Amino acid sequence: MSRICDPETIKWLLRLILAVLTFFVSFAGCCVVLVGLGLEIIFRMYEFPKRITRLGLRLMETPLYVMNSCYNDQERAAFGNSPITEVRNHIFEKLPPQTPPPSFETNKSSSHSNSCTASVQASSLKSHAGFAHSNFTYEELSKATNNFSKENSLGEGGFGCVYKGKLPDGQEVAIKMLKGNKGLPAELDEFQAEAAVISQVHHRHLVGLVGCAVGHDKVMLVFEYVANKTLQFHLHESKDLMEWPTRLKVAIGSAKGLAYLHEECKPRIIHRDIKAANILLDHSFEPKVGDFGLARNINDENTHVSTRVMGTVGYLAPEYASTGQLTDKSDVFSFGVMLVELISGRKPIMRNDTTHVARSLVDWARPLVAHAAIDGNYDSLVDPRLENKYNLEELKRMVACAGACIHFFPDKRPHMSEVLRVLEGVVPPDSYLNAMVQFNQTPVSVILAHCSDPDSSSLET
Repeated sequence: MSRICDPETIKWLLRLILAVLTFFVSFAGCCVVLVGLGLEIIFRMYEFPKRITRLGLRLMETPLYVMNSCYNDQERAAFGNSPITEVRNHIFEKLPPQTPPPSFETNKSSSHSNSCTASVQASSLKSHAGFAHSNFTYEELSKATNNFSKENSLGEGGFGCVYKGKLPDGQEVAIKMLKGNKGLPAELDEFQAEAAVISQVHHRHLVGLVGCAVGHDKVMLVFEYVANKTLQFHLHESKDLMEWPTRLKVAIGSAKGLAYLHEECKPRIIHRDIKAANILLDHSFEPKVGDFGLARNINDENTHVSTRVMGTVGYLAPEYASTGQLTDKSDVFSFGVMLVELISGRKPIMRNDTTHVARSLVDWARPLVAHAAIDGNYDSLVDPRLENKYNLEELKRMVACAGACIHFFPDKRPHMSEVLRVLEGVVPPDSYLNAMVQFNQTPVSVILAHCSDPDSSSLET
């Protein structure tokens, strides 16, 4: 009896009981983690699978608490790093950060940093029901823009005017105001699309949403202000020449932002209006893809969206312009046009100074890309203002990507992540150049037959 009452024996028995309990708790934690990860696969857009997984991980931490409570430092050291601890750390590293549920509710934090999501149903668009709450008031934004003065105007987008503003905390913002007055359900729907899309994306090469507001029959989105104008300005309007390293930097950064939209967002996002005017640059010429007013979501089951054709002449993919079927390859085509702009310094629609006849930059570039792939001479493509001050291998990679992106058939165009790897030099560009040579040698009759075939796979990607 005295042996049973011995303190060491009692301590040993307590440890045994705790060990059994922690084993079962850890086992339960593992089961909960597996359930959470399974739900994460099924319900990617919801927060509760992450919460379930984290609950399981906390249960798996029980042995750590037991060791801290019942063992001294020397005894704990003998255990080392347990497999459960390693699994727990590994899963925590892989889990995305927790995000608050999307909301339009007011949150007057000093940074006004909460993004807002539109959950507007079609029946409530006319009454602005989805914009009943906002981060800012109309009066706040009116004051920030000097009553939306002409001096603060930054320009006009596809369906909204943009103003520069300064918040009370000193933060500079760009405020987009929907065109027209209330009672325009089509435009409100476009505006809702921008709010819903932008609130979901967070990337260093995408313009971030700061907040939103509604008032005086106006609805507005508040974006971070990108101070150094657009790629279009620096490439076609500025007196200062954009050097080659800067052009490559803009191409790679824009490709990263677009690849994120196409392949990392859930659901995936098609921008629908990629062009030089929508690539904003900071003072370091780091690019940010902006103006998501025309963006559309797609899912893994439906790889294309049928929609009315919108966008900018000169950048539109041929299959989108003719059929209205929008895919991520439509964005890839537009990105290819922008790459040709960066290479050549020419605008997407070129006009003859004498005859004033318009010509597409794509039609001009395709045969030149093919010839450059054959003879290795890029002089006819590259901007003469650069005066041969460029890296030939970098130019070769960008030309190859441009040629692949502006391929006539969408199923022959690469994905943006593939374009990015070639631009960065991770993957050689040879296959892209060879494909352009083959396409340029294809008889026109074959191309026309492919286009007229209603079952053509090129229109179903």
